[in-house]
Amino acid sequence: MKPFQFRLERVLGWRRKKCQMEENRLAVCHGLVHATERQIEHLRTERASIDRELLDRSAIPAADFLNLGSYRLGASQRAAELANELQQRVVSASEQRARVQRAQQGVKLLEKMRERRLEEHSSLAGRELEQVAAEAYLSRWSQVHRAG
Repeated sequence: MKPFQFRLERVLGWRRKKCQMEENRLAVCHGLVHATERQIEHLRTERASIDRELLDRSAIPAADFLNLGSYRLGASQRAAELANELQQRVVSASEQRARVQRAQQGVKLLEKMRERRLEEHSSLAGRELEQVAAEAYLSRWSQVHRAG
C-alpha cells in the first residue's frame, strides 16, 4: 500500500502560516493597546506629581497658577486624545481577535479532515494486511493438506 498523503497538505500549511500571521498581528494590536495604556498612566502620574509639587509649596506665584492652568488644559486634551486612541486600538484588537479565531477554525477543520483521512488510510492498510495474512495462511494450509 502506498504511504499516506493528504491531498490538502499544502492548503493546511498555507492556512497555518496565515493563522500565524494573524496571531502576530494580534500581538502587535495588544502591544499598541498596552503602549497607549502606559501613556495614559504616565500622564496621570505626571499630573498628580505636578499638582503635589505645586501644593507642597508654601507660596505659589501667580505665574505658576497660570502655567498650571495651561498645563491642565493641554493635559486634559491629551488625555481625551489618548482615551480615543485607546478605544480605537481596543476595537482593532477585538476585530483582529475575530480574524485569528476564524483562521484557527480553518486550520482545525483541515487538521480534523487530515486525521480522518489518516484513520481511513490506517484502517485500509490494516484490512489489506489482514487479507494478505489470510491468503498466506490459506496458501500454506492448502499446501499442507495437499501434501498430507
